[in-house]
This record gives sequence, structure tokens and C-alpha cells, in this order.
Amino acid sequence: MGKLNWTPWMGIEDVKDEMDRVMSEALSSFRQDVVSRKRSYIWTPCADIIETRDGYLVRVELASVDRNDVIVEVSGKELRIYGERRFEKDASGGVYQMLERSYGPFARKFTLPEGIEADSISAVMAAGLLEVSIPKKRSQSLRRRIIIAT
Repeated sequence: MGKLNWTPWMGIEDVKDEMDRVMSEALSSFRQDVVSRKRSYIWTPCADIIETRDGYLVRVELASVDRNDVIVEVSGKELRIYGERRFEKDASGGVYQMLERSYGPFARKFTLPEGIEADSISAVMAAGLLEVSIPKKRSQSLRRRIIIAT
């Protein structure tokens, strides 16, 4: 039988191989996350919701977003607003020192309350503010006169 001279460094190659395998798996997972993030929404615009006697007004801040890059839709009981703020690379001959505004795809979802006229929802965008009007259903008068037929 052969003599084995054990040293603490004997298993280091096995540890290195295991670390390479783990890092390779992690990198592969990270690359898949980056691809899926490109298809998802990156930022969420600020919004205010105001209830009036006649309906609701949803105001969404979309400064420097082109109206053609915004979609407003009703899907079931949800109001969905999504689009994209495009990054303007023109730094007027300078170099960006700070970028705080969000760019890329955005989305907001709001659950619509009961008693609204979904077919009458309208939207207007001006000066970087999107306003979505959601009218309430007109309530039937609780009291009405019934004419008696002869």
C-alpha cells in the first residue's frame, strides 16, 4: 500500500472547480434576468386621483414623454397606463455628471371602482401631465312620478 502525505492544500483544486461551477450558474441566471428586465417596466410615474361628484380624475406626471409613446386602456376592472420615456443622448456637447430622471418603459395600474361609465373614459395630455377622466354612472332618481295610463 502506498504512503499518502496529506496536506491542507490537497482539496483546493476541488474547491476551485466547485466555485467555478457556482459562478457560471450565477452568471447564466443574471444574464436571463437582464433579458427579462428589458421586457418589463423600469419606472413608475407619480399619480394623483381626485374624486368629484361626477367622477374620478387620474393625473399622471409624464414630463418629456411624447403623447404617441403613451397607451391608456381599460382591461376588465383595471385602468392601465403604460409607455416609454426615451433617453435623449444630446448633452449639448457636454458630458452627463448626474442622471436622476427615469428613462425607459413605465407602467401604472389602477383598480376601477364600481359604478363608473367605462365606455366614457377619456384622456388628455398637455404640459407633461396626463389627465384621465372616469365618469360615474348617473344615479337613477330615487323619486319619480309615475303617470297613470287610462
